[in-house]
Amino acid sequence: DSNKNNNNNDNPADTDDTDQDDHGLTSLQNRPPWWNNDLGAFVLNFGGRVSVASVKNFQLCNRDDHDDTMLQFGRIEGRHSFTMDFSFPLSPAQAFAISISSLQSKISFA
Repeated sequence: DSNKNNNNNDNPADTDDTDQDDHGLTSLQNRPPWWNNDLGAFVLNFGGRVSVASVKNFQLCNRDDHDDTMLQFGRIEGRHSFTMDFSFPLSPAQAFAISISSLQSKISFA
């Protein structure tokens, strides 16, 4: 029967995640920062594109590949100048919508 799975397992709950269809969706997450002993802070490498530290700076990467940055957004000068870099599969509209949503007030515990 051509409708049967090749793994001879008819129970979808018994298959591992790699065999399941992602339905064409890509899962993104914030890239985790690393600790810089010299600065005494967590940092991200923006490749020289972001020049001002800000709680609003972020990078989104593929959930399964943290080296695959699909969107980065960060402050470049003053209070109102930012840069945004994105790549496939994000469209310009999607990247802009995600980025501008980060400009809303951030919770600060200072």
